[in-house]
Amino acid sequence: MLKFSLLIGCFLLMATAMAQKVLTMEEAIAIAVKNNHDLQVARNNTKIAEVDASLLNSGYLPSLSASGGISYSNENQNVTFSDGNSAAIDGAVTESYNASITAEYLIFDGLVRKFTQDSNRANFDLKQLQERQQVENTITSIYDGFFNVAFQQQVVENLKVNMENSQDRFIRAKNNLKYGQGTYLDELNAQVDLNTDSINYREAIKDLKNLKRNLNLILGREVHTDYIADTTVVFASELQEAEVLEQANEHNVQMVLAQQNILLSEIDIKINKAQFLPKISGSGSYRWNENQNPPTSFALSNEAYGVNLGLNLSWNIFNDSNVARVKKAKITKKNREIELARLRYQIQTDVLNAFETYTLARYKMEAEHKNLETNRLNFMRSQKQYNLRQITAVEFRQAQINFFNASNNASKSKFDLKIAEINLLQLMGKLI
Repeated sequence: MLKFSLLIGCFLLMATAMAQKVLTMEEAIAIAVKNNHDLQVARNNTKIAEVDASLLNSGYLPSLSASGGISYSNENQNVTFSDGNSAAIDGAVTESYNASITAEYLIFDGLVRKFTQDSNRANFDLKQLQERQQVENTITSIYDGFFNVAFQQQVVENLKVNMENSQDRFIRAKNNLKYGQGTYLDELNAQVDLNTDSINYREAIKDLKNLKRNLNLILGREVHTDYIADTTVVFASELQEAEVLEQANEHNVQMVLAQQNILLSEIDIKINKAQFLPKISGSGSYRWNENQNPPTSFALSNEAYGVNLGLNLSWNIFNDSNVARVKKAKITKKNREIELARLRYQIQTDVLNAFETYTLARYKMEAEHKNLETNRLNFMRSQKQYNLRQITAVEFRQAQINFFNASNNASKSKFDLKIAEINLLQLMGKLI
């Protein structure tokens, strides 16, 4: 019954695998670039900064406004004139109309407007760098999540083989007992190992499903989407420590961001200093007014229209808050320069540590694959000896476990090396 259940389970797994789509790393990255929610927010922040840096937000364009109005009144009036005569009018109607169009322009503002536009453009560049940083972090997360899925797939496959070997051993133990060539203890031990492998197999499938959902979350798509991760790994040319350090100092996104923040601080100092200079603004308008008055008024109607021009000069000769802002801006710039100096040491440390991991990962991949071949030969020989009753079940089980662990370690070593390579490429600023 147990053998039948295992065969049915393996058949269903194969049928499911055939129906699943193979997902490559390139496809996963393309899906995430389009759908990842953090990337969508980063792109929108860049668009906002682009609007801020545009001409429409520069302050160089004049403001133009128009207004108009009408009023009406109907009232009873008793009027006494200066010559002593008086008059009383019921339903005295007064109507008033007005319209105007006004243009205002800031002619000179001490270069605040220019430096503010420079700041907006620099901030746009900053947002682009932050978007790039988010893309890099997302790609790194995809590699990590993708290889977790790929490795777990191979763990499941290795456990499947392990379980089949344990099933074969259990059947042999039963047959040996039946024909008087084995003991009941051998059968019990074989059954215990088979049950253990079956439990591990089911747990591995559960872990695989969880890892797939986690990757789907990063990709920004329906978490129930099923797939098979492509286990093919392509490595770049072997990286050199000196080259990695040089590239990281020039192109690492954190370094470039720190330098951009210093530039923003320099512009901020200029903006605050420009507040000490005078401001000149001009305005011009065209206005029209018309009034219709009752007989009690001195004028039954009047109309006025024409151009109005104005020029205004203002100069804030002393403002203690402006002085304080300049001082704080200079201190902020100094802090950012200190942060850049600290970051250089941090990047150097990260590169050296990551390169040690990369070097070890290259060695481990080669060693683990050699170890896999050794354990494969050992398992095949142990299997033959066990079938010939030349070794005990315990010795065969140990060879089986060693082969299983070696298979997993060899698979993991290749994924670990690629992750180490990706971390170095990110530090170099060459990931995208």
